[in-house]
Amino acid sequence: MFQLPTHPTAARVRTWRQLQRLGALPVRNSGYALPLADAAREDFEWLRADIVAAGGEAMLFVASTVDTAADDELRAAFRAARDADFEQVRKAAAPLGRARRGARAPRREIRALVDRLAHLDSIDFFSAPKGPAAHAAVRALLQAPEELTMTTEQETVLRTVDYQRRTWVTRPRPGIDRFASAWLIRRFIDPAAKFVFAASLEAASAGNRRAVPFDMFGAEFGHVAGGCTFETLIRRFDIRAPGIAWLARTVHALDLKAGHDEIPEAAALGRLVEGLRQVHAKDDVLLERGIDVIEAYHRSRPADAGADSSRPTRSGARRKRRTS
Repeated sequence: MFQLPTHPTAARVRTWRQLQRLGALPVRNSGYALPLADAAREDFEWLRADIVAAGGEAMLFVASTVDTAADDELRAAFRAARDADFEQVRKAAAPLGRARRGARAPRREIRALVDRLAHLDSIDFFSAPKGPAAHAAVRALLQAPEELTMTTEQETVLRTVDYQRRTWVTRPRPGIDRFASAWLIRRFIDPAAKFVFAASLEAASAGNRRAVPFDMFGAEFGHVAGGCTFETLIRRFDIRAPGIAWLARTVHALDLKAGHDEIPEAAALGRLVEGLRQVHAKDDVLLERGIDVIEAYHRSRPADAGADSSRPTRSGARRKRRTS
């Protein structure tokens, strides 16, 4: 539950958009709800900090219903909200399919639908019935199913030399994606990286032009095209090393809760991450211990993980390399 000053309106609009992005359900015009999970609580804590920074007030509750009918009603409301979103995607795909049969396929529009669908999957908490139809409509637009992981056609490859001895800023209470991202930054991008924490992107950039936000809402290095921040960093810096794509698959599965059942050790690693979050109250200590866990996990990779010839969440995209 929250309230914001009437003016300026920008904070109200920003909060509303963030609630939409999180898939939060408005409840009786008095608050917003998400299914109880560590990730949901983290998202709401982050949003609460942003509301307070904008001069508002917010309170976060853990609630339970007193009867199964109310619980079923909430689940149905979540499904209905996602059904409306999935139906919009399905309808948007129809004219693109007709255009694809013409002389030129609308690649940018198709890519936007792919990204939209990936986001909806991440907030489809109770398996909305219209999700499969939206997937089928979008998949029909693509030449191959694996193109669902494509991102922009042209993207500048960043130079690690431009990101040395930086302060890297992320949200408090890091988890699997930020553990892995911080490990990747130290290992391949900025060995002398310093990590600090901030509640919002605005706070992360205040007073430090060399600060690099990551895994924060609105940051350049964040979730893109259905991939996690770890995958974004791999792609943007063109990192190719033994076991990187293997590690990315596990991080993606745990962070986005997609396909982790197919990775035997993912459940154990996920429990270890949650255990660390309970043991260490200080964020800086938690992140350092998380980096150690990722290093150990990466070293334990099977022999057939091999050297990666391609980056994850990528499908034949062309890139522009930044010149010195």
